[in-house]
Amino acid sequence: MDQDKRMDASFEGFTNEQIEEYKRCARLVHAAFSSVEPVSGGYRLILDSSEELQMEDLESFAILEQKACPFLTIKASRISRPGSHPAFHLDMIESPEASGFLKEKLHSYGYV
Repeated sequence: MDQDKRMDASFEGFTNEQIEEYKRCARLVHAAFSSVEPVSGGYRLILDSSEELQMEDLESFAILEQKACPFLTIKASRISRPGSHPAFHLDMIESPEASGFLKEKLHSYGYV
Protein backbone atom coordinates (compact mmCIF):
# COMPACT_ATOMS: atom_id res chain seq x y z
CA MET A 1 0.00 0.00 0.00
CA ASP A 2 1.31 3.45 -0.85
CA GLN A 3 2.46 5.46 2.15
CA ASP A 4 0.15 8.36 1.22
CA LYS A 5 -2.87 6.01 1.16
CA ARG A 6 -2.04 4.38 4.49
CA MET A 7 -4.78 4.46 7.10
CA ASP A 8 -3.98 5.55 10.62
CA ALA A 9 -5.75 6.42 13.84
CA SER A 10 -6.73 10.04 14.31
CA PHE A 11 -7.60 11.46 17.71
CA GLU A 12 -8.44 14.86 16.26
CA GLY A 13 -11.71 16.08 17.73
CA PHE A 14 -11.34 13.99 20.90
CA THR A 15 -11.84 15.78 24.19
CA ASN A 16 -9.18 15.43 26.89
CA GLU A 17 -11.60 13.20 28.79
CA GLN A 18 -12.05 10.92 25.75
CA ILE A 19 -8.29 10.66 25.28
CA GLU A 20 -7.79 9.74 28.93
CA GLU A 21 -10.64 7.20 28.77
CA TYR A 22 -9.16 5.69 25.61
CA LYS A 23 -5.74 5.36 27.26
CA ARG A 24 -7.27 3.77 30.38
CA CYS A 25 -9.28 1.24 28.39
CA ALA A 26 -6.41 0.49 25.99
CA ARG A 27 -4.14 -0.34 28.96
CA LEU A 28 -6.78 -2.76 30.28
CA VAL A 29 -7.19 -4.40 26.87
CA HIS A 30 -3.44 -4.82 26.43
CA ALA A 31 -3.07 -6.22 29.96
CA ALA A 32 -5.86 -8.76 29.33
CA PHE A 33 -4.52 -9.92 25.93
CA SER A 34 -4.36 -13.70 25.67
CA SER A 35 -4.26 -14.58 21.97
CA VAL A 36 -5.33 -13.49 18.52
CA GLU A 37 -6.89 -15.37 15.64
CA PRO A 38 -7.69 -14.29 12.10
CA VAL A 39 -11.36 -13.85 11.17
CA SER A 40 -12.87 -12.82 7.86
CA GLY A 41 -11.71 -9.27 7.19
CA GLY A 42 -9.71 -8.85 10.37
CA TYR A 43 -8.76 -10.35 13.70
CA ARG A 44 -10.32 -11.56 16.93
CA LEU A 45 -8.50 -10.74 20.14
CA ILE A 46 -9.16 -13.15 22.98
CA LEU A 47 -8.91 -11.37 26.31
CA ASP A 48 -8.81 -12.97 29.74
CA SER A 49 -11.11 -11.19 32.08
CA SER A 50 -9.84 -9.95 35.35
CA GLU A 51 -11.31 -7.96 38.14
CA GLU A 52 -10.09 -4.85 36.34
CA LEU A 53 -11.38 -5.41 32.79
CA GLN A 54 -15.15 -5.16 32.58
CA MET A 55 -17.49 -5.32 29.59
CA GLU A 56 -18.14 -1.58 29.98
CA ASP A 57 -14.40 -0.89 29.55
CA LEU A 58 -14.31 -3.01 26.41
CA GLU A 59 -17.38 -1.29 24.97
CA SER A 60 -15.88 2.12 25.73
CA PHE A 61 -12.62 1.08 24.05
CA ALA A 62 -14.52 -0.15 20.97
CA ILE A 63 -16.48 3.10 20.64
CA LEU A 64 -13.39 5.30 21.00
CA GLU A 65 -11.21 3.11 18.77
CA GLN A 66 -13.87 3.25 16.03
CA LYS A 67 -14.02 7.03 16.41
CA ALA A 68 -10.23 7.21 15.95
CA CYS A 69 -10.26 4.59 13.19
CA PRO A 70 -13.55 4.93 11.26
CA PHE A 71 -12.30 2.30 8.80
CA LEU A 72 -12.60 -0.36 11.55
CA THR A 73 -15.67 -2.15 12.81
CA ILE A 74 -15.19 -3.38 16.37
CA LYS A 75 -17.46 -5.64 18.37
CA ALA A 76 -16.89 -6.72 21.95
CA SER A 77 -18.54 -9.81 23.41
CA ARG A 78 -18.32 -11.82 26.61
CA ILE A 79 -17.67 -15.55 26.35
CA SER A 80 -18.22 -18.14 29.03
CA ARG A 81 -15.74 -20.89 29.68
CA PRO A 82 -16.91 -23.80 31.83
CA GLY A 83 -14.96 -24.02 35.07
CA SER A 84 -13.20 -20.75 34.42
CA HIS A 85 -13.80 -17.05 34.71
CA PRO A 86 -15.40 -15.35 31.70
CA ALA A 87 -13.31 -13.98 28.90
CA PHE A 88 -13.94 -11.55 26.08
CA HIS A 89 -13.69 -11.48 22.31
CA LEU A 90 -12.82 -8.25 20.58
CA ASP A 91 -13.54 -8.62 16.86
CA MET A 92 -11.79 -6.00 14.75
CA ILE A 93 -12.73 -5.88 11.06
CA GLU A 94 -11.06 -3.47 8.66
CA SER A 95 -12.61 -1.92 5.56
CA PRO A 96 -11.05 -3.01 2.24
CA GLU A 97 -9.19 0.30 1.85
CA ALA A 98 -7.52 -0.27 5.23
CA SER A 99 -6.29 -3.76 4.34
CA GLY A 100 -3.13 -4.54 6.30
CA PHE A 101 -3.66 -1.89 9.00
CA LEU A 102 -4.63 -4.36 11.72
CA LYS A 103 -1.88 -6.84 10.91
CA GLU A 104 0.71 -4.06 11.08
CA LYS A 105 -0.63 -2.73 14.40
CA LEU A 106 -0.97 -6.17 15.98
CA HIS A 107 2.54 -7.04 14.82
CA SER A 108 3.90 -3.84 16.39
CA TYR A 109 2.37 -4.95 19.72
CA GLY A 110 3.90 -8.42 19.36
CA TYR A 111 0.48 -10.08 19.05
CA VAL A 112 1.07 -11.67 15.61
